[in-house]
Amino acid sequence: MTLNEVGITIFLEIVRVLIIMLYFNIFYDIQNKKIHIITGSLSCLITTGSYLLFNINIVNLVATIAGIFIISLGFKGKISKKLLLSIMCYSLMIAIDFIAIFIRFDNTSAEQYLMVSSFISVISFYVVVLIIRMLFRKKLKTELSGQWYILLGVSIISIILLYVVWEELSANTIVVVGILMLFINFLLYIFYSSMLDRFIYKQENIALKQQMNLYESQIRANVESDMKIRLIRHDIKHHIREIKALANNGKLEEIKEYTDNLSQDIEVSKISYNTGNVALDGILNYYMSKFNENNIKTDIKVTVPENLGVTAYDINIILGNLLDNVIENSVRATEPSMFMDLRYSKGALNILIDNTYDGIVNENNGEILSMKQGEHGFGIKNITRIAKKYGGDVLIKYDKSIFSVGIIMYV
Repeated sequence: MTLNEVGITIFLEIVRVLIIMLYFNIFYDIQNKKIHIITGSLSCLITTGSYLLFNINIVNLVATIAGIFIISLGFKGKISKKLLLSIMCYSLMIAIDFIAIFIRFDNTSAEQYLMVSSFISVISFYVVVLIIRMLFRKKLKTELSGQWYILLGVSIISIILLYVVWEELSANTIVVVGILMLFINFLLYIFYSSMLDRFIYKQENIALKQQMNLYESQIRANVESDMKIRLIRHDIKHHIREIKALANNGKLEEIKEYTDNLSQDIEVSKISYNTGNVALDGILNYYMSKFNENNIKTDIKVTVPENLGVTAYDINIILGNLLDNVIENSVRATEPSMFMDLRYSKGALNILIDNTYDGIVNENNGEILSMKQGEHGFGIKNITRIAKKYGGDVLIKYDKSIFSVGIIMYV
């Protein structure tokens, strides 16, 4: 291989790595630029080295899949799903390679033939990735659950099939099989898209059920609060008579105890928040009663306009899940407490919640699944989904005693 051919090979591998990065960015967000550059460089080194030093089919196969998987590590997401997408990506690439290699060109040397085929393969791969990107352009970047093993199985079978026909069939037949495999791979991404739609639909149904339960709880709490106020008003004459009787007998301690109990009833019954936003007031007042019931110390600051720009449905999903987590985990802490700052500023809604907890976090591969015992993490996924709907994001931090969630949404 001449020096020019080595240079072209390295150039094409760099371009291929960039296209693979574009491919993974369809499904996942980048972790950080430094890791992104390192994984891309390492992948390019492995795949180029394999081709230049060995150029053996099985070695190239392993090196290419490993290189694709290494690139995936620069993106957020579960390792198992990254491996699935890596194999699907390789299945796509190998089908394109087989079509490009066996297209006939007249009046070209063997070296020129391979170079032209490689250029066609890379360009075709880029076009295919753009088509897949268009297919998923309106999809949220979220982890897929369900029958992903079907995608894995079909991808592996198509790779094996292409390597089998390489040895057994004519060039024209291989091109036909390659086109067929490419079509099957497209169907896999359509199936993946359909699975993603069903998964999001399931999440939305869970969120809707949570919202309905929350509304029901709010109505029940408001009815109970209203009933308590009516009872206090109805019994006010009895309370005054009892306090007078205690005063006449000089029982100051009993008066203090009696008025403390009466004040507590009034405190539980009164409306704590009146921001002008009905949905926000409802959810804050409902959870304030829950915090009082569970003896959770609160410090809540709210600075928002009456017209928040976020639907009642979305604000209920976000705050409902967040404040449920606060109650679930603060009660297990030694000193239950929470701080919330909810403010609107310059077109952005910022939510910050800090709460004490017992230091136990349910996570997998560095990704927080849930703060609740035995939960599958739909709450956090729904919060993230809603934040991204408004062009925002969710940031979670924690230490041994404080769990913090920060959310920004542009409204």
